Amino acid sequence: MIPVDAFDRTTLVLNRNYQATGKFFTARAAIRNMINGRVKGLDAAGNCVSWTGADLENVEGSPSSLSWLDQTVDLYPDQPCLRSAPNAATGLETRWAVPTIVICTYHFGYHSHKGQSVSLKTLYKMYKGVCQYCLEKVSITDATKDHVFPKSMGGTNDDFNVVLACKSCNGQKADSFPYFNVNGDAVRPRSLHGSMLNVSSVEVQMREEWRPFLFK
Repeated sequence: MIPVDAFDRTTLVLNRNYQATGKFFTARAAIRNMINGRVKGLDAAGNCVSWTGADLENVEGSPSSLSWLDQTVDLYPDQPCLRSAPNAATGLETRWAVPTIVICTYHFGYHSHKGQSVSLKTLYKMYKGVCQYCLEKVSITDATKDHVFPKSMGGTNDDFNVVLACKSCNGQKADSFPYFNVNGDAVRPRSLHGSMLNVSSVEVQMREEWRPFLFK
């Protein structure tokens, strides 16, 4: 792990739909919001884990005792960390790993805007008639709007939560999340309103694990 200053911006903030909010937390803010339960951190293996609990959302078959507090999550070799002052008795310092990506829980960092639903016709044009799961061209009559983050789990009708899907793929996906296309890539919607972020406009150092969530 690499020690960083408490005010260094180390952490990409995603909303509950796993999309960039346009925010980056400082190392201290990331740890504070983790402790308060307002966010969960993604580790190097893609596990979505709270500060003290074993909250696995993305990886099946992973160990059931993951915790950022105990540092039992998978860490990157260059994982940023905060460190304490040396212990007066032992001279040893404590280090806390700082997640480089956090997912907002509940409505923190997530803002729904009225009037951003998208019609099937517009969605069809946006994705050029290609189902985002099987990646095959479909007719408009076989096309549907699919909620990437299922409505049953709190997903909205906003444009940044829907993709074009053929009827067959839509039925197979059902209420699964996350869901992957035939190439094994997690499907992420495009937005008419720029809900994703270009990191070049922000004074932070780009990390490889951020790229799937950002426009490059």
